[in-house]
Amino acid sequence: MRIVQFPVVDAVAVAVAVVLGSLQRRAPTVVARNSTPVAYPGSPLHLAVEFCANPPAHAARWLHGDRVYTPGNQYGNTVLAYGVTDLPTPYCKEARLTYVSMHERVPRTFYFIVSSPGGVAEAIFKVNFTMRYRTIANAIDDEEEELSEPEEIHFPVFDSSNKSRPLTTYLSLLIYSIAFYLYRTC
Repeated sequence: MRIVQFPVVDAVAVAVAVVLGSLQRRAPTVVARNSTPVAYPGSPLHLAVEFCANPPAHAARWLHGDRVYTPGNQYGNTVLAYGVTDLPTPYCKEARLTYVSMHERVPRTFYFIVSSPGGVAEAIFKVNFTMRYRTIANAIDDEEEELSEPEEIHFPVFDSSNKSRPLTTYLSLLIYSIAFYLYRTC
């Protein structure tokens, strides 16, 4: 029995393989717009991510401490998880979260997790919580009494006699020994 190959059938098989390869499921990607934002006491914290998923994502969540925030919801007066919006790039979206009033007891790490049939991806935000700079008036009390000029500081003059030489000699020998050891081992 003889096998006959048809060039048209081979071309169709190659085309099908190419199409199926392009439909391969891929894990989503997530990019934090600012992964190390700065937050001040009493000020709002705004976080934003862009994510792309093809096939489309079926779940996206913000994680913060032991809490889970779903985009499109408001959590009391403290957290706004805005709805997911489309970006101009196909299969790409944006998610935003606002923590209305930061304070020092708020955990400093936020996560954004997105999942699709192709896999799971995350973005991590490490918040730099900074206390605001306070200007301190040059006054002692409410009467606006000015502070006096600082006193002069006098440093003692070291004795140049032989009393301090043993320490200097010891330090010189120690530095020489370390340098010689490093030279030998390198």
